[in-house]
Amino acid sequence: LNVSKVRGRMAELKVTQKDVATALGIYYTANEKGSIEKIKLPVIEAIARVLSVDPAWLCGKSDQMVSHL
Repeated sequence: LNVSKVRGRMAELKVTQKDVATALGIYYTANEKGSIEKIKLPVIEAIARVLSVDPAWLCGKSDQMVSHL
């Protein structure tokens, strides 16, 4: 997961980490380290839905931010 892409998209949408956590139905903690090494695909897909982007883009596997499917 490309944390800088997540942060950039959050800034564009003017949403906070707490907003994203709430939308995902998870607990938010302010102790962010800025690195996510092992995150499961369903979580990446859920974050992508909240941010309205392609999951592959969030992972750096695609240059297309939005899927055109």
